[in-house]
Amino acid sequence: MGATLASCRPVAYDDLAGIDPSDAARAVALWVNSPANPHGALEDLGAAADWGREHGVPVLSDECYVEFTWAGGGRRRTILEHGPDGVLAVHSLSKRSNLAGARAGCYAGDQELVTFLGEVRKHAGQMVPGPVQAAAVVAWSDDAHVDAQREVYRRRMARLRQILAACGAAATMPAGGFYLWAPAPGGDACALALVRAERAGIVVTPGETFGPAGVGFVRVAAVQPDDRIELAASRVGL
Repeated sequence: MGATLASCRPVAYDDLAGIDPSDAARAVALWVNSPANPHGALEDLGAAADWGREHGVPVLSDECYVEFTWAGGGRRRTILEHGPDGVLAVHSLSKRSNLAGARAGCYAGDQELVTFLGEVRKHAGQMVPGPVQAAAVVAWSDDAHVDAQREVYRRRMARLRQILAACGAAATMPAGGFYLWAPAPGGDACALALVRAERAGIVVTPGETFGPAGVGFVRVAAVQPDDRIELAASRVGL
């Protein structure tokens, strides 16, 4: 969507090797999201960094779900592990600290890219207000609330998996993020969404909302309070 708003042409890719050379030659940036929304997969950030440097394309790594990494012992990964040249790691307080309304985050990486974006932000009038900056400093300086929130999401997803199973759909724990990506019985995501709404009172997102590759899945966000999730569990006999 960011590419569309910038009047660019977004090109989806399944893997780096499958990117058409003509698209690579014209690319302004390569965007990677790990852990990914909606399915929670972890991407090979080292391979993305290498691809960008080989093709002279900046790699922007959206790492806003990095605090909620479950696979690999929960080790959090950043593209900056592979050096800063030609890459940016982009973070947000919206997921880490439940501060979506603050619209505050940070980016780090290639010095030239960081300097350029800093100038663009100033001239485009995108400065973050002082009170929001002060709140962001407090949020970035504390990890205890993040650790607590991580356990909340882990517990919620475990319970939501049980509710999904009671509705005839099995969901595995994602590698990262706080969404369950559940295959719909018979591949009918809208039917599963209807069952969830009617039986449990839970609204989920049919996968096709995220593009053709999402057909046959639903995304379940573990964002409702525990008491609401327990209410849904009671409705399906759990």
